[in-house]
Formats: sequence, structure tokens, C-alpha cells
Amino acid sequence: MLSPAMDRCESDPSPSLVMGGLLMARTMLWVFITVAAVGLFWLGYRNPYRRRWLLPRPVTPRSTTTSAVDRQHRHLLAGGRLGETAVIATAAHFKELFRTGRGGEVERELKPGVGFAVQVRALAAVGTPEAGRVLERQLGRQLTHDPIEQTWYWADVAAGLRHLHHDLALPAVLRCVDAASGLPAGTVLAAEAVAFPNFASTLNDLRNPTGRAALRAIAAVCRGCRDGTIDPGCMLRAGLGELLATLSESAPEHPDPWLTFALLETERVSRRLGHWVQLLDEDMQLVTEHQGVRLFLSSAHRADWLRSAPDRLLARFPVASVDEQAAILRCVFEFRADVTRLFPHLPDPRSVWWADAIRCLTWSKSPSAGPVLASQASRWLDSRRNQRRLPHLLSALRGHAGPESEAVLLRAASGTDPEIRRAATASLGWWPPCDPAAVMRVLRVLRTDTDPETRTAAVSALARLGERAALNEIAAGLASEEPAVQTASIVRIASDELSWLWPDIQELAESGDRETALTAAEAVEQLREHILGPIG
Repeated sequence: MLSPAMDRCESDPSPSLVMGGLLMARTMLWVFITVAAVGLFWLGYRNPYRRRWLLPRPVTPRSTTTSAVDRQHRHLLAGGRLGETAVIATAAHFKELFRTGRGGEVERELKPGVGFAVQVRALAAVGTPEAGRVLERQLGRQLTHDPIEQTWYWADVAAGLRHLHHDLALPAVLRCVDAASGLPAGTVLAAEAVAFPNFASTLNDLRNPTGRAALRAIAAVCRGCRDGTIDPGCMLRAGLGELLATLSESAPEHPDPWLTFALLETERVSRRLGHWVQLLDEDMQLVTEHQGVRLFLSSAHRADWLRSAPDRLLARFPVASVDEQAAILRCVFEFRADVTRLFPHLPDPRSVWWADAIRCLTWSKSPSAGPVLASQASRWLDSRRNQRRLPHLLSALRGHAGPESEAVLLRAASGTDPEIRRAATASLGWWPPCDPAAVMRVLRVLRTDTDPETRTAAVSALARLGERAALNEIAAGLASEEPAVQTASIVRIASDELSWLWPDIQELAESGDRETALTAAEAVEQLREHILGPIG
């Protein structure tokens, strides 16, 4: 028989066993917490978003005022001049530095600011190869963190290099054009590149990076001439029409989105030359007419090339790189091509070109596209996630008439988020309403919205539906004595496709005011393209 002490030893666990059990329990708890945290993190971060609630992006402060350099160059674009006295004095100073072998000091004196344009102009006036090399090195310098200001510096340098006939710098200039893509100042930089005497040689091989950059520069310049950023007369004087005609005649049938963009813009320029030639000086009219004849002679070949371009691009899409896929989608959107075969289901939201793909689905001819887009938009309206993506879906619904689309748009237009409300409002009025009373009621409420862009979109939607008050409100802007108001009204009519006011725009296209006539002529061509297509 065991003693009571032995009984207690057998019934009570030892302290080491107790501590081991506690340690194991704590370890299991920490493992569980870690796995749960990793799982929640994965659930929250498996799709890319612009901003996260836990790890927000650092916000780069945006300047609310225009920089002095930007104001200076806008003044120069409007016909202003640099101080000639300052340019002459600076050029004399630089010449002396070069003469005494102190070229390094010249480069050190080139500082960002409003004086940079004067210094670049002075270096161009020096006119030596050494001055050209100093300027070319500035293309590789980052003079500021402001992309607009940096682009103006590049444009100054490109103009100086062109003046010096420093043609070897053109590839570097084209790389800067790509870096400044999408900025108004970037269009001016592209114009400087296209005006280089040896620019045509970059189009000999469209497969290499320089050739593709040249195609993008051509497309940017053509758009700039159309939207008023660049004076068409200056580019025609530099031989833009001859360049475009040569490209039209020699373009290979490659599934290249950048070549397609360039030829599409060539077609648009060709259609506008008739308007432009009437507004140019007499000395330029003969030159422009000659370029117009060359573009006309190449029009049949160009039209055939463009008609088959969407099919080539869609066939290329599955094997293209990500950047090329995005360019293809932007290109086929211009043709209003049906991309349903590329996306039998909605595109993966994680794709970098998701927004471009959704935008292309605006023109899908599939009867199920509208209901599928509307269903997805409805689910996202009920969710707090994907709110940043929702406006893209709502914008695509403008091309899909039906009760499902209309119901989702009316619901979104009555919501509280300004961006979503704005996108939904802009997608109304593109087809005869399924429920006219509900649509008109919502739009009349939205025309008094606190957000000015939503108010504008509501009035445009009412105007598309033929409401007389809305049409009169927009037409009143065409009769304004303020040029800015008149120009904004013309641009709005074209972008919102208010074809009811086409006759009013046509009348302004024959105006005696050059700027008004150019803007109105562009609006007329855009309205024609909206109805007949880019090559119709």
C-alpha cells in the first residue's frame, strides 16, 4: 500500500509539466493569431486599389497655383517674346566663357527658373558645337520635381538644339517626349521634335524604340493641332502634311497600335485641312494646298489600311505586352470596335488596363453586355469596395440601352458620392428612356446639384433628350461675348455630342474670328465622326 505522500505525487502534475502545457497553449494562440492576421491582410490586399485604409499612399502635395515657368511659357505660346537684351548679354557672356576654355562654368550657370529659357536661347545664339553638346546634356538632367515645369525646360532645350541643327540629339528628345506624354507642355515638346530636319529618318524603322516614339510624337502633334494647343500653320510650315502623306503611302500592315494612332490622326488632319487653309496667311495657303493634295492622293490607301486595322489589333492583343495591350485598347476604342471576343467575361480588375477594357465594352454589340455591366455596377453600388472603379462601369453603360442599365444609372445618380453621381449623370440621355418620367425627374433635380460638373452633365443629358430649356442654356454660351465662354460651349457641344446644335456650330465655323472658327470647325468634324465613324 502506497503512502499518502506517494498518492499526492501521482495525482498532482509536476511544475515542469504545467509550464510546458502553458507554453504550448501560448504558442498555439500566437500561431492562430498570426495565421488569421495574414489571412485578413491577404483578403484586404489581394486586389490593387488606389488607396488603402491601412497603408495609404503618401500624398504628393499638389500646387494650387501655376508656376512662374508655366506662366512664362504660356505667354510665349500666345505670342509673347523673351527679353532680347538679356539674351544678347547672356550670349556674349557664354561666348567669352567658351573662348577662354571655361565651358564647364556655362553648364553650372544653367539653373531652373524663368531665366532658363533666356540661357538656352543664348546658347543657341552662340551657335557652336560645344554649345549644342551642353544643351544636349540638359535633356538628361532633372531640373525640378514638377513634371510640367520639367517639360517646359525640355521644350526650351529641344528648340535650342533644333536651331543649332544638332540633329544627333533627336532620339534623346523623343525619349523626353515619351516621358512628358499626356501633358499640354508635352505636346509642345512633341512639336519641337517633329520639326527637327531629320525627323523623317526616324520613321524608316518603325519597329525600334525611336521609330515608335516618333509615331507617338506625330499623333500628339496632330491632336495638338486639332485642340488648339499648337498652331496648325506652324506645323504645316514645318512640313507636317508632307510627313503624314509619306507615312500614309509607306505604312506596312503591322498590328501596331502606335502606327494605327498616327494614321488615324493623319486621316483627321486630312479632313480638317480644308478648314485650316482658309484661316492661314496667303503665303501658307499654297503650301498647305499642296500638302492637302498629297494627303488626298493617299486617302484611298489610308482608308483601306484603317478599315482593317481593328481586326489586326484584336488578333494581336493576346500575345502583346502589357503596355502594348493598353495601347491596343485605347486605339480600338477610337474605332468603336467590338471587343466582346477578347472579353467573354468581365475583365480581371487586377489588370493594369482594366479601365481601358471596360471603356471599350461601351461599344460591345453583345446583347448580354449591358445587363452584365449593369449587374456588376449594381453589386458594387451595394458594396463599399470598388467605389473607385464604379465610375468606369457607369460610363460604359452609356452604350447599352435597356431597363437594367437605366435603373442602375438612376440609382447611382441619386447617390451621395459626387464622383459616382457625376459618372451616372453623364451616361444618361444617350438613348430614348425606358421610363421617361423617372429619367427627366432625376435629371431636373441634378441640374441644381451642388457639384458643378454634375450640373453640367445633367444639362447636357437633358439637351441630348431634346429639352428646349437645356438646349437654349447651352446655345446661349455660343452667343457670349466672352471668348472663353464661347470656346468652352463649342468644346462642350462636341464632347457631349449635342448634335441638336450642329447648325449653330457650323455657322460659327464660318466666323471671321480665327480662333472661334478653328474651334468650331474642329467641333463640326468631331460631331461628324461621332455619327459616321473616323473613316466614314
